[in-house]
Formats: sequence, C-alpha cells, structure tokens
Amino acid sequence: MVDVNVQPFEIETRTRHGDLVRADVYLPVGADGPVPVLLGASPYQKALRHLPPTPAVFPFIEYGPMQMYLDEGYAYVAMDVPGMGRSEGTWDPVSRAEGEAIHDMIEHVATLDWSTGKIGMIGMSYYCWSQWNTARTRPPHLVTIGAFDGATDMYRDWMYHGGIPIQGFLNSWLYGSVLLQHMANGLSLTDHGRGDILSKMYEHPFDDDWQRTRSPFWELDQVDIPVLSIGAWGKASLHLRGNFEGFRLVRGPKQLLIVGAGTFAETQTLYFDEAFHRGELLPWYDHHLKGMENGVMERPRVRFFVQNDGDTLSADSWPPSDVSIAEFHLSGDRSGTQSSLNDGSLTEQPPLAAKGSTSWSYPDPKWMAGVTTIGRDGIPDHFSRVITYTSAPFERDREFTGQGVLHLHASSDQNDLDLFVKLSVLPEGTDTPKFIKVSQGWLRASHRAEDADLTTEMRPFLKHDRAEPIVPGEIYELRVELLPMSVLVRKGDRLRLEISNWDSTITEAPMTHWYGQKVGTDTYHHDAAHPSRLRLHERSRNQGEQP
Repeated sequence: MVDVNVQPFEIETRTRHGDLVRADVYLPVGADGPVPVLLGASPYQKALRHLPPTPAVFPFIEYGPMQMYLDEGYAYVAMDVPGMGRSEGTWDPVSRAEGEAIHDMIEHVATLDWSTGKIGMIGMSYYCWSQWNTARTRPPHLVTIGAFDGATDMYRDWMYHGGIPIQGFLNSWLYGSVLLQHMANGLSLTDHGRGDILSKMYEHPFDDDWQRTRSPFWELDQVDIPVLSIGAWGKASLHLRGNFEGFRLVRGPKQLLIVGAGTFAETQTLYFDEAFHRGELLPWYDHHLKGMENGVMERPRVRFFVQNDGDTLSADSWPPSDVSIAEFHLSGDRSGTQSSLNDGSLTEQPPLAAKGSTSWSYPDPKWMAGVTTIGRDGIPDHFSRVITYTSAPFERDREFTGQGVLHLHASSDQNDLDLFVKLSVLPEGTDTPKFIKVSQGWLRASHRAEDADLTTEMRPFLKHDRAEPIVPGEIYELRVELLPMSVLVRKGDRLRLEISNWDSTITEAPMTHWYGQKVGTDTYHHDAAHPSRLRLHERSRNQGEQP
C-alpha cells in the first residue's frame, strides 16, 4: 500500500470546453502560507493513487514519490483528465483539447490561496505526455516541466512504427491499465467516449490532421519554459524518441538525461526512487519553483548512460558535436557465429562482388512466439528464424553514440514489405546467449517517402501521408531510422544486425506489432551496385583518438 501522511481534498474547475474537471490536492503538513505546486494529469483515476507501483501488476502507477515532495514543501495536485475518473467530458487521449483542459486546471490552481502561483508538472509515461501536451498550450503559470519517459508524437512513437501498426501495447494499455480499471471502480467502459478510442486510432493509418492534433511534437518549438527531459534506454520502443525530440525542439533552458534503466519495469522502479529524485528532479524544481541557487543549471546540457560500460558521459548537444560516421556493410559471407537463416556478416569493407543477396520467405512455419522458436528443452531461440549480419570481433573498444540509419537495398515478390531491424552487441565469446540490445527501427516500404524539411543525413523523417506500393521484383534503397543509442563495443565483442518482418513476442513485449496478412519472399541485396550498409555515429573514447 502506498500512503501519504495527509488526506487530499478535491477541487474542480470548468474548462474552456465546458467540462467540469476534478483533481485531488495534497498539501504539505505544517505549511506556513502558499506553497509551490507540482501537478500530474492522467486517465488513470486519481482514486487509484493508493495502489503500489508494482510494474507487472499496476504499470499505470506513474506519479512518483509524492510523500517526498510533500516533505520538501510542495503541494501535489493529481488530476483526472476529461472523461476519466471523476472528470466530466469526453476522453480524447493527448488531444490538444486535453492539454487545454490541464492548462485551465493549472490556471485555476494558481488562483487558490494555498498556491504561490508557481506550478510545475510531474510524472512519467502518460503523465509525461501530459506535460508535453500542456506545455504546448503555454499556460502562464506553468513554470517548468520534469518530463520523465514520455513520447511526443502519437503516430511515430507508439501507434505506427515506420507505418506498421502496434498491437500488443495499445491493447494491453487501453484495456488493462485504463478501461477495465474504470469498470472495477463501478464506472462505465463506454461512457465519455472511452470505448471508441482504439477504433479511432486504427482508423487513421497515416499521419493526418487527427494524428497531428494529438502529437505535441508539432508545437514544441513554441515552448520556452525550462524543460528537463529524462529518457531511459529500456523504454526505447515506446517513449525514448519523444524525450530526444522534446529536448531538441523546445527553445527555453533545457537539459537532457538518458538513464541506464534497461527494461520497462526498471524504468518505473527508478521513477519511485527517492535518491534519484533528490539527485535529479528535486533540484530542478527547487531552482525553478522556489528560486534556489543550487547549481542545477550548471550541469552539462546532455548526459547519457553508455550501455555495456556503466558510465554516464556528457555532451553539449545530441548527437554530440564530436561524432563521426562509421559504416558497416552487409555481406553474404558467413560469420560462423549465428544459427540464423543466413548467418551473414557485417564488414567495414564495401562489397566488390557483382552479385550478392539474401532471400527468405514468410511466414516461417517454425515461428512460435512471434519470430522466436522454442526447442524441446523449452529454451527460446530468438535468432534461428531471422536474418542476421554479424561483425568480426572488434580489435579495440569503440563507442557508438548518437543516431543510426540502415540503408537496405531490398526487393520483394509482393507490392509491399516490412522491415523490423534490431542492433545488438554480442559480448566476447560465441558460446553465450547473452546480448545487449542497442537500437532498433521499423519501416513499411510503402511508407518510404521522406520529409525533405525534417530529414537529415543520419535520421530519415518519414512523411507517412500516403502508401506507395513497390513494384514486385524491383530493387529499392530503403532508409530505416534507428532509435538513438549509446553503447561501448569492447575489444572482442561483436555487433549483430537482425532483420525480419515481425517481432519476438518474448524479447519485444509489450511493443509488438500486428503481423497482418503477409505472405511472400523478400530479398536483401548487398553487392557492389547495391551496397547495403549500417551507418552509426561514433565517438572517440579518448581525447585525440580518431574513431
């Protein structure tokens, strides 16, 4: 049971859209006069605040260590967004109207006698998304946000990866964390528009106006308040891209921190760790909401945990300004390390052969848990029925920090193809199943068109405004965006690139995708005329060292 030493009282206000929205207020014991406020807003019912933050059971408990902030002299306001819990209206997740409702609650709180009028926002995941969403509406009394682990682009971050619909997370989140929790509390599954959300999401397979009004991404360049954006490598397939993009776009004082939490559960556990808050978030709030001169703004602008290293490094920007580009070419030569469909190689030498390609057919009859197979011994094998390209052991330590992109020359006997790409480090030694996931990316070939205004050399930004089928048998150069990364590949380690058109439901849960009706044969070309290659930002490990 999670408990605080004060009982909340409820407040309400009517929004510009006519909805009566409500929030619970927790005030610090013994406060002498008005206090600064931290506000969290979500669809998870403020009435459920008593549940413990147990990731496997209650993953929606995301408000952080409330009692710690009360002890530090902050009021904590927990708001039900419109249409959810005790708030009236229609639920429209992360819509601009929802952000405006939170805006109106902030401005109401600023007028109350227990509030100093200085308000920050708090919370992870959906609470974080509410922060991005509200900040774009620019409430006059919103002083700062502490955006921990939250997406910014509904379409690209968690509905359609590369144009491919996400299935596992959306269903488990909507029903397990939201709708059934309402029913358990005697509230309707369908009232207030709750039952319409999933169908509306899937009815918009392109990045249209419906999607964009629900994506703060497109307005974050108007945000000029101080922003602390904190992401976790373990949430890469859901929220991480949003933390990087939010940091990149906002134009006020800002810092980016990427922590080493390696899984969904570890990320949530970290967010309830008081020591973490006292080291990172509390100083930020103290400076901006209480005016404390505590040196927090002297911290490096960007800090990031390096996987396979354990160290946290700093930089002046993302990607760091001192990166160069390393290239690894796909080759049909066998690496001798993987029992995959092809056991191809990654090499830093461009291909010279006039011909070279890898073909495979799908669906694979041996797939059992997505692309994973399970042997008679009960041990899962995630790689035997996918395409892999593996490097030779590295001759020295090398750090890959920044962005990545896969240039893949591909053809199909169908009029479309899907690419699920994953990059991993294999620690030294070939007899161990251990691997460290570094990054991943997705692309549906019919969504290959890039937005020239937002695309960069190392980050294709896809339009997702229409489907352009491919011609069967024709070779296309497809560019797959890889999510931001930082990893040390040690001497003796290998890099492995995996390609398939589906997930492992074991390694990638809950962010798994709908397979659909795919049947066919795809071919990946890697010859002199079609140099398929992996491009990664590389950073020198030692001053004066050349990558």
